[in-house]
Amino acid sequence: MYSTEKDTTQEQTGTLVAQNQCYKILYAPHQNRLYLSIHGFWKNKNAVPEYLPDLKRALLLVKPDFTLLLDTRTMITHPQAVMSLHVEAQTLLREAGMKKAACVDPADRIATLQLEDTFSQSRFSSRHFTSYAEAEAWLNE
Repeated sequence: MYSTEKDTTQEQTGTLVAQNQCYKILYAPHQNRLYLSIHGFWKNKNAVPEYLPDLKRALLLVKPDFTLLLDTRTMITHPQAVMSLHVEAQTLLREAGMKKAACVDPADRIATLQLEDTFSQSRFSSRHFTSYAEAEAWLNE
């Protein structure tokens, strides 16, 4: 299970694109920012059949040079087949005109290593943080 604490006040004014036990996608138009949270363990691609379609719907909302806050604090190591889904998602984000991304790294060290590998495969550039507040502050600069 993941924390239900509110991460930012600004998120409350955004457009919730999708939310379930595996992920949450929110778009904040006043910041032109996507908030993508990855939660827990995804057993296989069938556990998240709407993930890429939901992400594509979110990308229809963004304007060029949008920013991304990727929150993976509660992500647990995923099977390799699921990691290819993350590579595809990161490629979609990069190709949609993302200006910069901040990633709040998982507490799970192996999940962190997996993410680093997917970032490399998708040529996804992001700055890494251990704090959500620091990540958001960097994006706001």
